[in-house]
Amino acid sequence: MAILDKNTFFDINKLPAEKGLLLFGLSMNKLDNRQNAQNCLEDIRIFSPKKITKPLIGLNFIYSDFLYLYSNKSAPELKQSFMSQVINHKNSIQKTLAKNHIEFQIQHAFNYLVWNQLYVGTTDFSEKFDSVKKIYSNDSLFQKYVNEDCEVYGRVMEDNQINFFLEEFLMCYLASKGQIKLPNEYIENQQKWVLFCYPGRPLKGMIYLYNLNPFRLNWDENPYQNAHYDLESKKLIDFNNIDLDTYSVK
Repeated sequence: MAILDKNTFFDINKLPAEKGLLLFGLSMNKLDNRQNAQNCLEDIRIFSPKKITKPLIGLNFIYSDFLYLYSNKSAPELKQSFMSQVINHKNSIQKTLAKNHIEFQIQHAFNYLVWNQLYVGTTDFSEKFDSVKKIYSNDSLFQKYVNEDCEVYGRVMEDNQINFFLEEFLMCYLASKGQIKLPNEYIENQQKWVLFCYPGRPLKGMIYLYNLNPFRLNWDENPYQNAHYDLESKKLIDFNNIDLDTYSVK
């Protein structure tokens, strides 16, 4: 088998023929533009039907609302804004899917989660988050990559931003390793694999955490436990095939 060059990525031909979940991470600042209902529909079409071997796949939309509380804005202001955004976006997606029910006949395969639900899907998220923060505070290379992530997106490297990134990285890592219960009526927590999907490449800090694997987690059944699907380039980003010093987030 040929050895791939570092930072070379390809599309997925077919998804596994076993029960699994696609996880669409939704950024609150993209719900009205790149991740609106129509664009989410087009992203779903990347996989269905051409990449689906058997009708054994569910899709969970994950709203990152609570993650955005790492902010200097008041909590009541953010709550009201996010509540309206999530409700309106979910309703728009459901209406869009219903209009296309011939194409997407298994309507209950689509599920909607807010960030808080991920906490209760774990047993010890707070402890693990504290551990990751301690690792970060003592790991200059980790700090370097997070700083580069901030620079790429024009973010100020302050406590709120660092905590935002670290929590996001950890939550994705735990889900990819099968450590979070992900409710989906169609799959009923019987998934053998999950795949995170997002319009854009994963950040360097996230890849570093996955490769560091601080809690020595392994989900052999999941071929995507160290990967991310970029909905923009339509390529699977394999974290095992990345040189972070030459890898480009954008």
